[in-house]
Amino acid sequence: MEFSGVKQINIDSLGLSQIWLSSEKIASVEKWFRPERMDMFRPLPVHDFGNGEYTLTDGHTRTYVAYRNGVRTLPVFYDTDEVVVNPVGQMLYKADIEWCGRFGLSHISRLKNRIISGSAYRKLWIERCDRSYNLLTKTSASERIQMRKLAPELFLYGASEELTILFFENGTGELFLYKDNRISPEKQPEMRQVHLPCYHHQYILKN
Repeated sequence: MEFSGVKQINIDSLGLSQIWLSSEKIASVEKWFRPERMDMFRPLPVHDFGNGEYTLTDGHTRTYVAYRNGVRTLPVFYDTDEVVVNPVGQMLYKADIEWCGRFGLSHISRLKNRIISGSAYRKLWIERCDRSYNLLTKTSASERIQMRKLAPELFLYGASEELTILFFENGTGELFLYKDNRISPEKQPEMRQVHLPCYHHQYILKN
């Protein structure tokens, strides 16, 4: 599925590798985005991680803003950055794709209900990625199988840097941690979901 140069792709064909969006980042993109000037839109990086789908490796915020402004075709390029193609990168992105599948995030529009404040985004997404990195790079596949047995009704997604704490979640995204031989709920950040006003820049420009 690799290709060279830039191609136009229907937004419906783009897979996701991110489960949250930051309202602050969306607001920043909204300041400059103009759907009538897509010639100025920087192509988005995509990669096929073995599922025959072009998955976004970055640019989810720009993709979402374009979608909510009525754009349905976007320029993309095939991402061959070392961070993406090396074994660790492949492993991390495949974990991200698994998370998206578990939460039913099959289309960029599904992220409209997962827009949170910047502070919650840093906790729930940036920190989550760090936890996933620790788990996947500091343990073996067989070790992770044994770790999952500590809380078989939950999903293991991360670990602390020293592997003294394991991080789990349930099917609805509630967080738990395993420490000192016991599982307990993790304190959640303030989950005030941000609802953005629904409008198109075309409407604003005309009125």
